[in-house]
Amino acid sequence: MVSYISMSKRAQVILVWWTIIFITIYGVALGWLLHMIPPPRASLPADQIAAFYQRHSTDIKIGAIIASWTSAFMVPLTIVCSVQIARLEKGKPVWAITTFAGGIMMSIFLVLPPIMWGVAAYTPHRAPEITQLMHQLAMLTLTTTDQYYIFMWIPIVIICLRKTSVAHSPYPRWFAYFTAWTALMFEAGAIAFVPKNGPFSWNGLLVFWSPLSLFGAWIAVMCVLLLKAIKRQADDEIAVETVELVGASA
Repeated sequence: MVSYISMSKRAQVILVWWTIIFITIYGVALGWLLHMIPPPRASLPADQIAAFYQRHSTDIKIGAIIASWTSAFMVPLTIVCSVQIARLEKGKPVWAITTFAGGIMMSIFLVLPPIMWGVAAYTPHRAPEITQLMHQLAMLTLTTTDQYYIFMWIPIVIICLRKTSVAHSPYPRWFAYFTAWTALMFEAGAIAFVPKNGPFSWNGLLVFWSPLSLFGAWIAVMCVLLLKAIKRQADDEIAVETVELVGASA
């Protein structure tokens, strides 16, 4: 039984590092190849958007390839978050299941925009209005899709605020407030359907820069908390196994 659990801990560590590696590659592709940090202004006319894709056509297509390999980085992280929440729940792991469903679904809206940018760059000399439409669809898919994030983050907030006797939880109380703030700031994204300038446009402070920075910080903190907790859980199991071996040989 102990060996099986230890294998589970190793698998969780692998999944967390899988997330770290993939999100790093995705971020590099987003900024350096897809040229979306910062993205073109929402107010740009069709001919300027088309010129942007003509100028960066090769880079964007390569970026779309790399993002296609790495953009589902939330899947392994969601699995580990859900497993750790299930440790802390009594009875049916309802919050763990909710976290799993929300995290898996949110990854879809990180996968789709690079595909759409790649399509926009695939035939850069088409009618500018078509390229603009694909670009707008990609940007609004990235920034306005807040539907599923909350179903991952609210359960984490609840688990953080609950008292637990389970050892080595990766969900401290202070993380509840950080997660709640991140979730709240993401909800501003849906407003990007209306303005083309200012903080609520798709390249604005409250719709692009604030969620981007908070999302990166949240994942970094979550990964650190998970890795520390899993290590302590594994250390406990090693200690238990050692005691059992000593007792068996006595």
